[in-house]
Amino acid sequence: MKRKNTRIIVLVVLLVCTILLYGKVANARDGIQGVVQPSPFITTPNGVEANLLQNANGSLIGQLIYLQREHLPEAEQKLLANNKDATQYVLGYLAGQQATPFEQGQTVDIDRKYPYYIQWDKRWAYDKLGGTNIAIGGCGPTCVAMALGGILDDKSITPKSIAEKEDANGYFTDAGTKWSFFDYIAKEYGVKSTGVPLSKEAINASLDKGNPIIASVHPGKFTTVGHIILITAKDEDGNYIINDPNSYTRTLKKWSYDELKTEIIAMWEFSK
Repeated sequence: MKRKNTRIIVLVVLLVCTILLYGKVANARDGIQGVVQPSPFITTPNGVEANLLQNANGSLIGQLIYLQREHLPEAEQKLLANNKDATQYVLGYLAGQQATPFEQGQTVDIDRKYPYYIQWDKRWAYDKLGGTNIAIGGCGPTCVAMALGGILDDKSITPKSIAEKEDANGYFTDAGTKWSFFDYIAKEYGVKSTGVPLSKEAINASLDKGNPIIASVHPGKFTTVGHIILITAKDEDGNYIINDPNSYTRTLKKWSYDELKTEIIAMWEFSK
């Protein structure tokens, strides 16, 4: 009984910490700040453990998470070790949270044509996607939601609604989103999905038409596993603007072609 009561007290404190963390950046949900992330990524269990312990020093929230780490799956521990912006999601996971009340709007309002959503936004983070949830496996549907939402100017298209279609129709596997999902979901919404070859000229041609590009990338600069990002535009210097559904920090960075070309495996242009 004493152990159970201690667990309840810890969970209450976690919920209070979640509330106190809210809104660190103007127009941002879930305490997102665009924190500095480790480079290279922390990938080993020992490295993750050491990072969580280090974060516990001088931080009540860090201490609470470290003491409750046995209740966190490996994927959540690794996510937090590599991106402290995910703290509210992790706190909610530990507290058994299912979702926050739904409100329309971007995860962070960054004033771009294509809305910006994060896959571990608590409005949908805990929702099922295959054998995992959107927070861990939902980069594909989150990028699709951003692309379609911008093309169709439709705020009702969210990672939650796209992930539900992906899950229901068998397009998510243990390896992530099947590439065939992009053609399927484009047809569902009456838009075109066209393969884009890996060249600067091809990328520029799509972006010059105002069309976004969904890109599948290797483990490397973006995550420790395969990942999906959305390339949305070029700046005045010819660098690329991306929406990374797993990192506000990398979303704010401008990327050169040389930086992206070593990461990209395949690309799809979405267009009307």
